[in-house]
Amino acid sequence: MPTWKSKSCRWSILASSLAATFGWGAVGAQPVSGAALPPVAELALEDAEAQELYLDVTLNGVALGRLARFVRQRGALSASAATLRELGLKWPGSDQASGLVALSQLPGLEVVYDAAHQGLVLTAPLDLLDRPVTRIGPVQESRALVDPASRVPGLVLNYDLYAQQGGGQQVLSGFSETRLFGIGPGVWSNTLISRRTSTQGGPSSSDVVRLDTSWQQEFPDQMLSLTVGDLTSGALSWSRATRLGGVRLSRKFALQPYRITTPLASFQGAAVLPSTVDLFVNGLKQSSQQVQPGQFQLNGVPSLGGSGQAQMVITDINGQRREVSFDLYGAPQLLAAGLSDWSVELGSVRRDYGLKSFAYGDAMASGSARYGWSARTTLEAHAEAGPGAWQAGVGGLWLLGQQAGVVNASLALSQNNKDGMDQQGAQWGLGYQWNSRRLTAALSTLRRDVGFRDVASQPNELLARGSDSAYLGLNGLVGGAQLGLSFIRQQYFNSPPVRYAGLSWSYQMPGNAMLSFNVNRNLDNPAGSSVYLSWSMPLERRVSVAATARSSGNTQNLVFDASRSPPGDQGGWGWRVQAGAGDNSSAQAQVSQLGRYGQWSAGLSQFGGQGGASSAQTVFGSASGGLVLVQGQPYASRRVDDAFALVSTNGVAGVPVRLENRLVGETDARGLLFVTQLNAYQHNRISIDTLRLPVDMRIDRSALEAVPDSRSGMLATFAMRRILAVELSLRDAQGQWLPAGSPVWLEAPTASANPSAARAPSTTVVGYDGLVYLEDPAPGASLRVQLPDGSCRAVLPLSPQASGLVDLGVLRCQ
Repeated sequence: MPTWKSKSCRWSILASSLAATFGWGAVGAQPVSGAALPPVAELALEDAEAQELYLDVTLNGVALGRLARFVRQRGALSASAATLRELGLKWPGSDQASGLVALSQLPGLEVVYDAAHQGLVLTAPLDLLDRPVTRIGPVQESRALVDPASRVPGLVLNYDLYAQQGGGQQVLSGFSETRLFGIGPGVWSNTLISRRTSTQGGPSSSDVVRLDTSWQQEFPDQMLSLTVGDLTSGALSWSRATRLGGVRLSRKFALQPYRITTPLASFQGAAVLPSTVDLFVNGLKQSSQQVQPGQFQLNGVPSLGGSGQAQMVITDINGQRREVSFDLYGAPQLLAAGLSDWSVELGSVRRDYGLKSFAYGDAMASGSARYGWSARTTLEAHAEAGPGAWQAGVGGLWLLGQQAGVVNASLALSQNNKDGMDQQGAQWGLGYQWNSRRLTAALSTLRRDVGFRDVASQPNELLARGSDSAYLGLNGLVGGAQLGLSFIRQQYFNSPPVRYAGLSWSYQMPGNAMLSFNVNRNLDNPAGSSVYLSWSMPLERRVSVAATARSSGNTQNLVFDASRSPPGDQGGWGWRVQAGAGDNSSAQAQVSQLGRYGQWSAGLSQFGGQGGASSAQTVFGSASGGLVLVQGQPYASRRVDDAFALVSTNGVAGVPVRLENRLVGETDARGLLFVTQLNAYQHNRISIDTLRLPVDMRIDRSALEAVPDSRSGMLATFAMRRILAVELSLRDAQGQWLPAGSPVWLEAPTASANPSAARAPSTTVVGYDGLVYLEDPAPGASLRVQLPDGSCRAVLPLSPQASGLVDLGVLRCQ
C-alpha cells in the first residue's frame, strides 16, 4: 500500500485514476528495469523528484508476505541495500553496500511492477539468492510413549517340553522362563533347563540347571538398559562376548525403534522456483518433498544396503522437470554422525554354563563402545580387565567414497599371567565389504600371536591363531540365477590349517519353485566334502513339497518332504511327512496344532542302518506355551517371549480381534483374549470387528495403538455397554406426519422450567414419515419438536425393557 504522506505517491494515484478514466493506458503489471514508464505515468511523474512506494514483494514465485520500501524515480526502482538483503538478495559487494541500490544494477534480476495492486514481482538467478540451505530430513515417526494407565502387574511362566522314546532309551527335557513385572520397577526373570534320561534295564539320571537370573530396568528416554544378575557382556566384531554374573549398563537402541541410527545419504540441489523434489533409489520412489527457491539438501532414508543409484527429479511450479543422478552406498554397519553405542560390565565370569547352576570364576570388568565420528567413519574400542589379565583394542569402519565399499580394521593388545608366567600378545584384523544389486564381495582376516588372551580365557586355552574368509556373490545371472563362492581358512597353534571352499547356486523356476545346488569341500581332507541338490515348491498357502539329494563322503541319500505349517495368527493344524532312501533310509511323520493356549506336536520316526543293520523307531512329542497371572487371574496362552496385551471387551464374548489388521482370535466367555505378538515400544494397532456386535451395543472406540513395555504386559480395553434404542413415529394433532428435518429436544419432566433448555442443541431431528430414533431416554421424558408455526410436545411411554431395540409405534405431538 502507498503512504498517503508522500506527495509523489498522491501524484501516482492521481495519474492512475486519470489513466483508468480516460483510457490513456493500462496501469497493471509492467516490467521495470530502468526503462521509461507508460506515457500516462510519465506525464504524472514528469516533475516529481522521487516516489516512495511500499510494495508487496514476490521473489521467485514465493510471496514474502511483507511490505518493502522502494523509491521510484524517472521510471526506475531503487531500494536500500539493507532492504534488499532482508528480501534475500545478494550481489557483489552487498555486505558492505549502503544507501539506495537501483534494481537495474543487479545482474540478471527481472522486475515486474504491478501498479494496480501495488505489488512487485522479482525473479532472481540462483547466484543472487541469499538464503540458507533448506535441509529436508526423512519423516521419522515420533517415539511411541507407553501409557502408564495401561500397565498391569503380572507373572509369566513360559515352558518348552520335549519327550522321546526309542532304542531302549527315554528322554524328557524341559525349558522354563519365569518373569515377574509391574511389581516395582524393572522386570525379574529366571530360566531353567531340566533333563531326565532313563535306559531300559539300566540306571536313570536327572538334573535341573539354572541358566540365568536377572533384574532389568530400562530407560526409554535415554535409551539405557540396566541389568543386574546373569548377563552377557557387550562385544565387537573382533572381540568375544563373555557370560558374567554382575551389573551391566548399556545403550539400547531398541528402546526407540523408530530412531534412525545409520548414516543418511545426502543429496544437494538448487531450485529457482518453488519445486517438488522426488527421490528415487534404484528406481523405487523414496520420498517427495516441497522446496523453496535456493539451495536445498535432501537427506535420504537408509533403506539401501550397498551400492545403488539415486535420481532426484525436480519439478518447478511451471511444470519444467530436470533430473540429477547420484551414486550412493548404504552402510548399515556404520553409526550416524555423533551417535554412540556402548556397554560397560562388572562381575564374575560364568563357568560351565548350562552344566552347573552356580559356577563363577574371577572378577572382570569390561567395556565396549562405538562412535559415529562422521557419516563415513565409525570408531570402536574395547577393554577388559581381571586378576592378572587385561586386554584393550581399537578399531573402526570407513566408507570409501561413494562406490568403493566399507573397510574395517582393528588392533588389540593383551597381558596375561594365569599360566604362572607373564604373556603378552597382539591381535589385528582387517576386512572389506562391497555390495550392489549384481555383485557382493567380502574379505576378512584376523591374526593373533601365541601370547594373546582375553580375560575369560581358561588357563592353557589357546585361541585360534588366525582365520580368513572370502565371499563373492553374483546376482541376476541368466534366468535370475544367483551364484556364490566362499573360502574359509582356520588355523590353531601347533596344528596345520583347515581350509574349506564352497559353491552355491540357486534358480527361481516357474511356479515359485526353487532349485539350488551346493558344494562344500574340505581342501585338506576331500573325504569330508559334501554335495547337495535340492528342489522345493509351494503348492498352496502353507503347503510345500521338497526333495533333496545329498552326497557326503561315502554316503548318498535322497529325501522327499511334504509339510503344512499351522496358521500363525489364528492357529490351526499342521503336519509333515518325510521319507529318505539310499545308504541311510528313514521315514518320519509328524502332526502339530497351534491354539490359543500353546502348541503341541507328536510324531514317529524310523531310521534304517547301513548295510542291512536293524532299524530303530522313535516316538517323540513336544509342547510349548505360557501361563500368565494378571490382575489376580490365571490364564493359559501361547509363549510370551516379549510383550503381550490382554484385550478386554467388558465381558462381551465372541468379538473378533485384529492385530495390524490380521485376525488373531475372538474374546472368550469372559470377554478376554491374549495377544502375544506385540512389539515393545512400538505402535501395535489392535482393533475389533464391530460388524459382529449387536445393534444395541455402544462402543467408545473400535481401534487403539497399543505400546507395551519390553517383556511386560498391558491392558487393552474396548469399553462396551448395551443401550436402550428407541424408535417411534410422530404425527401432529391433525394426524399428519411431522415435517422431516424438524429439530427434536429430549427433555426430562422438569426441563420445561429451565430457561436455557430452549437454547440447548437439539437431540436429534425428525426423519421421513415422522421417524425419530433415541438412545437411553430417561424414564418419563418427553419430546419437544420445533415446527414452522410453533412447537409441540409428546410424552414417551415407559419402555418394557432396559436395553435392546424398542419400537414405541406412533405418538401424537400436541
